[in-house]
Amino acid sequence: MIQTILIGHSGFLGNALESSLKSDHRFLQPVCFSSKDADLTEQKCVETISEKCNEDTVIVVCAAIKSDEGNSIDSFHANIMMSENLARLASAGKFRKFIYISSNAVYGVHAKHDLISEETPLLPDTYYSLSKVCTEKILQITLADSLEKLLILRPSTIYGPFERVVPQTPSGFLRRFLNDEPITLWGEGSELREFVFIADMVNIVKAMTISDFHGTMNVGGGIPHSYKDSLDIISNVVGKKVPFKSKPRTLDPVDKVYDLALFNKLLPNFNFTSLKDGIRITYEKMIQGDCL
Repeated sequence: MIQTILIGHSGFLGNALESSLKSDHRFLQPVCFSSKDADLTEQKCVETISEKCNEDTVIVVCAAIKSDEGNSIDSFHANIMMSENLARLASAGKFRKFIYISSNAVYGVHAKHDLISEETPLLPDTYYSLSKVCTEKILQITLADSLEKLLILRPSTIYGPFERVVPQTPSGFLRRFLNDEPITLWGEGSELREFVFIADMVNIVKAMTISDFHGTMNVGGGIPHSYKDSLDIISNVVGKKVPFKSKPRTLDPVDKVYDLALFNKLLPNFNFTSLKDGIRITYEKMIQGDCL
């Protein structure tokens, strides 16, 4: 069985991953660290985490100050301090594999690409995207002599029940609708995104934990949808038209569609949850009162 160290287990992905690992017979009970257990902005966290690691450990890092929580020079500084301490942890070498959850933001939040592959140039244009690029590079430099231990995953927009913040995602829209809060789109919400259901992302991380692959892999949602598509699907699921306000665009719309050739090669039998099913599952959880 596989021993995992989960850093950032109290966040959206980390919490879902922890719950799944605990119920999966292929894995030992995960050792989990939140900012309360080991603050990644403080160097003393390195020893705290390292004490729980050994040569067979898989370290999974979900921790970061997300763009929804702050996209400023201060949040960038905090994320870079985390990066430095992750590099110190990596340099200790007490692990079998180091998985860093990055973001598609590294390709540029406002940059236009016809199709995004792992070879697409990195064009950070926000403090958050720059922090992700810096962390990737710091880990690659630190592990230059053992890159076979490093896996970087770059997911597109993750959604689903139990989000702690209310971002511009299908589940964020659904939460606003159920709470009678306004929903606002840029223009008509025509930008294409690949929305990844949280359970899919969890299963992908677990599959790559077991895999021997190292390097960088994009994680998309299988089929691109626009923001407006997600509102139409929500309307269909709840049986009521979901209203939204439109605000004038200040920039041209930017689509983010993935070339999933590498993903399909590594996980050829993976079946993505459709956006309709993901929204339906999220809605059922919300009306049960589990995650509103």
